[in-house]
Amino acid sequence: MDAAALPMYPGEAPPPPLLRDLAKVLQGRAGKFQLQASPNRRAAGVLVLFYMREGRLHLVFFRRTEKVPTHKGQVAFPGGSGEADDKDLGETALREAWEELGIDRTRVVMLGALKPFETFVSNFVVSPFCGWLVDADPVFVAQPFEVAEVLEVPLEQLRNRGNRHRGKVPGFNVPIPLPYFRLADTIIWGATGGIVEELLEALDEAEAGVDG
Repeated sequence: MDAAALPMYPGEAPPPPLLRDLAKVLQGRAGKFQLQASPNRRAAGVLVLFYMREGRLHLVFFRRTEKVPTHKGQVAFPGGSGEADDKDLGETALREAWEELGIDRTRVVMLGALKPFETFVSNFVVSPFCGWLVDADPVFVAQPFEVAEVLEVPLEQLRNRGNRHRGKVPGFNVPIPLPYFRLADTIIWGATGGIVEELLEALDEAEAGVDG
């Protein structure tokens, strides 16, 4: 789908120019990443959701509770395992976003997919999908079993290179140095951190296209 033909909603603002150019970048990458779930790895979809909060572009994450079976206490995008009724992993991401944060799928314009990531501890292949929430200043409704805290992060903070680090991840018992993002008391790492890194590369490419 041509990024210029992204669906619009009556009375709602279209995605900002950066996201429209991101959609072009993602469209150009489509089909290049063919990482598939194996019998030992389950397929999952997550939603990388952009929206406006007080006039600034944000992304929504959440901190996982200690009740969930894997990745306890880690920061994640809304998402989860595919189910038989999901027509694809993009639908999985939208369904899980509704279940976990009350995000109405009919208000999300899908922009495209990022590279899948493998999680070696929980044995998932995670497919990230970027989306634009047409409603500004949304109210998120957390599902208490999975969501300990909703985290709304301005995009400019993620793009600030001073918030990107490599080393032993603070607060987690990981023995080897890894890349991570530190935003005040929030640490983003693992597959979520990898998705953020891939997203930032795609945004840089989109911005270069705008400037060029």
